[in-house]
Amino acid sequence: MNSGYQPLSSVAHRLKIGEPDLMDFAHRRWITCIKRNGSVFLSSRDEYKAKCILHLRGLRLTDEEIGKVMDAEEPPYSLARIPNIIGRPLSVPV
Repeated sequence: MNSGYQPLSSVAHRLKIGEPDLMDFAHRRWITCIKRNGSVFLSSRDEYKAKCILHLRGLRLTDEEIGKVMDAEEPPYSLARIPNIIGRPLSVPV
């Protein structure tokens, strides 16, 4: 496995979320996990995507809207295009 892959636990720690949250992202097909020798790994690209998903949740996008963004966009993501993708302006957290 190339060095661009990190253990799921390391990625979860860096992103300050639980491993089950990352597995949920994979279940929704927003990111892809790789299983090797009983361990789960994420690519640096999928870590970036997970970080973006967390940012979108912070902007109060629903899971359905996040799915639309993940289907329509490829990294690097642009917040400027998201309102057109989801069909509404972005909410700014207070």
